[in-house]
Amino acid sequence: MNRVRLLAVLLVALAAAGCACGIKFPSAPLSQSDTARGKEAAYDTNGNGKADYFTYSDANGRVTVIAYDYSDDGQPDSFVNLASQPVERCRHFVIILDGVPYDVVKEFYDAGRLRMFYPPSRVVAPFPAMTDLAIEDALGYIPCPAMEASYYDRRDGGTTNGAWDYLRAKNAPADSLLTYRTWTIMDTAAYFSPWQVFKHEIHGAKAAFDRRDRQDVLAYFVGSAGMGTLNGKEGHVRCLEMVERMVNQITWESRGMVKFTMFADHGHTYTKEERLDMSRLLEKKGWHPARHLRDKKDFVQIEFGIVTYAAFYTHDAPGLAADLAKIDGVELAAYHADGKVFINSKNGSAVVSESSGRFKYEPEGGDPLQLNDIIAGLKAAGKVDENGFIDDRALLEATATHVYPDPLRRLWRAFYALVENVPDVVVSLEDKWYGGSPGYNLVVKIASTHGGLNHKNSVTFAMSTAGPLPPLMRSEEISKNLSAILGRPFPPRK
Repeated sequence: MNRVRLLAVLLVALAAAGCACGIKFPSAPLSQSDTARGKEAAYDTNGNGKADYFTYSDANGRVTVIAYDYSDDGQPDSFVNLASQPVERCRHFVIILDGVPYDVVKEFYDAGRLRMFYPPSRVVAPFPAMTDLAIEDALGYIPCPAMEASYYDRRDGGTTNGAWDYLRAKNAPADSLLTYRTWTIMDTAAYFSPWQVFKHEIHGAKAAFDRRDRQDVLAYFVGSAGMGTLNGKEGHVRCLEMVERMVNQITWESRGMVKFTMFADHGHTYTKEERLDMSRLLEKKGWHPARHLRDKKDFVQIEFGIVTYAAFYTHDAPGLAADLAKIDGVELAAYHADGKVFINSKNGSAVVSESSGRFKYEPEGGDPLQLNDIIAGLKAAGKVDENGFIDDRALLEATATHVYPDPLRRLWRAFYALVENVPDVVVSLEDKWYGGSPGYNLVVKIASTHGGLNHKNSVTFAMSTAGPLPPLMRSEEISKNLSAILGRPFPPRK
C-alpha cells in the first residue's frame, strides 16, 4: 500500500472512530396518503412500528406543514405551519456541497425529494469552475490569491508550496466564514473513502448546528466531491439522500424553527478522465518547462489538482496559447492583454472586450464559443448596442443552457476580476481529459471531475426553504439574493 493510500486509510479510521453518522431519521415513510391537508407522509421516528411524525405537501408538492403524535395513537394531534415560522426567529442552516450539478438536483427534486425546499435554481459558476473561487463568489468575500493553492508567484519568481498552502487554506479566505469544515487534511481521504468522509462531515455539521451558538450555521462538505469523482452521478445522489435525512431530522427536532439553504460550487463532467500531458507535448513544439521564467520559450504549468482546466505562466502568452490550442484534448486556450481576452481554439479565434459591465465578442475566423447565432438573436431583440457590446443579463439568460454558459463574462473575470495572481494563459479541456497532478490516476479512480468552461463543469444549483430564489443566478449573486429573502445580510461577518 503506498503512502498516500495509507494516509487516507488512517484519516478515515480516525474519523470513523470519533463519530458515527448521527442521523437517525428514517430513510422512507411508513405510509403516504392523500388528506384534506395535502399529501401526508407518516414516519416512525422512535422505532416502535407506529407513526409519530407527519409531513404534508401542498398542491406544488412542497412540504408546508409538519405534525406530531403526542398521544401514541399513530395519529397527528399537533400541527406546525412551516410558512408561519418567521425567518427572523428561525435558525439558518447552510449546506455547501462540493461539485453537484444542477441537472442531478433537479431530477432528484422532480422525483419528490428534498421537498422542504423551493425548487432548485440554476447557478453558473465562475471560470475556472473551482471550489475556492466559487465559494468566495457565493459568499461575497475576499478574492482568492490564485485559481488554486499552487501558483507561480512573479514577485518571488517561483511556484508556491501548493500542498502546504492548501492545508492552511491560504487560497480559501471564505473558509473563515464557515461554521463547520472538516480538517483540510481529510480532503485527501475524501478521494479514497468518500462515503466515510461524507458521513463524518454530516455528523460534524449536525453537531455544529446542535451547539446552538449562532443563528447562521454554514457547513461545507468535501466528501461529495470524492463521491462524484469516484462514483459519478450515483455518488452525488447518495449524498443528496443523506442530506435529505439530515434536513428532515433537524426539522423534526426543532419543531420547524429552522430554515435551510443548500448550494454547490460547480458542476461535474461525469466522464471517465485521462491525464493530458501538455508539458510533454509543448516540449515537442520547442517550449521549455521551467521552475523559473527566464527565456521567452520558458513556461510554468500548474499541476496540482485533477481538473479539466490548466493555468500557465510565460513571457509569450500569445505564442503559448496558439500552440496549446493545437493540442488534441484542448477545447480552447485564452490569454489577456490590454484589458481584453484573446481566445484560440481549433474552431477559430476571438477577442472578448468589456465596457461598463457589457461584453463584446469578435470572432476572427470561426466561432470558438459558438455564439454567433445567439448574438444575432440578441441583436435582433435590441440587446446589442451600436458598438457591439451585449446586454449582460440578456447574454446570461440566452446562454444558460448553452455549451458554454455565460462565457464572455466568465472568461473576462478569469483574468481581470477573480484572483490576485493571474495566469498568463488559461486552458479549458475536453471532458475526457484532465490536466493536473501526475500519478494521481494511478491511486484514484477518476470517473468525473470539473474545472472547464463548458456546461457540465459550470452549472450547479442553489435552493432554500426560506423563500424562492431566482431561477437563474451566477455564483456571485447567491449572497445578495439570500440576503433579500432572509431580510438580513448574508453571510454574517465575524
